[in-house]
Amino acid sequence: MDLAHFRDTIGRRWPIVLALTLLCGAFTGVLAERRPPVYRAETQMLVTFAAETSAAPQPRPPADEAGRLMQRRVKTYATMMDTPRLTRPVIDSLGLPYSTDDLAGSVVASSTVDSLAIDVAVTDRSAGTAAAIAAALAAELQRIAERDLPPAGLGLKAHVAVVRAAAPPPRPEPVRWQWYALGGALGGLALGAGIALVLGYRRAGTPVSADVRALWATTVRRRPADAVAEPAGVPGQSDGRVSSASVKERQAS
Repeated sequence: MDLAHFRDTIGRRWPIVLALTLLCGAFTGVLAERRPPVYRAETQMLVTFAAETSAAPQPRPPADEAGRLMQRRVKTYATMMDTPRLTRPVIDSLGLPYSTDDLAGSVVASSTVDSLAIDVAVTDRSAGTAAAIAAALAAELQRIAERDLPPAGLGLKAHVAVVRAAAPPPRPEPVRWQWYALGGALGGLALGAGIALVLGYRRAGTPVSADVRALWATTVRRRPADAVAEPAGVPGQSDGRVSSASVKERQAS
């Protein structure tokens, strides 16, 4: 199908395309607007490194190498925030009716480059629960940092301090229903265009449908012949030409 045929096919059926675009856009927008509210609680932690007073002094790496080792440990802690190592103790301590995968889907942790801070955001349908989960994750990370050994080659132990505690958010997260409506409208537009093309092909008699009809007609016509035909190479049976020759010989004799 060339571009002109495509445009004509869609143009002749524009009411279908327009109706599906509007219906899908309105449907997704209404669903997004009416979904239960979601609250977002945030906390920030700072990872510091200091020598242990009880340990013997150890040689320190150069400043650039020490910075890379610190950044690696901070990144490790940030990626651990939604893993079962932290989420399972939080679920058990708070008695949450979630699985580790469910809780991991509501936790977002990040750490910017050249920064020792970890930002954690937790979303939940309850403002208090979101704040409690964020605080419990921070406390669990502090316990893990206390048990962890210093990074290899650094000689300094990591300590996690909460610099911004989580608090119950006063209002739910705003719902960008316009974006949902736009996505639904684009999906409806694609669906309407596909239906219009299918209808255009069906009315024009596409080669695909013609091939299907021809195959079906060929199969139906060949079925009686296949039933009558005898398999070749079976002992004691012969084709029509041999039988005709035998009959002629008997008649001549």
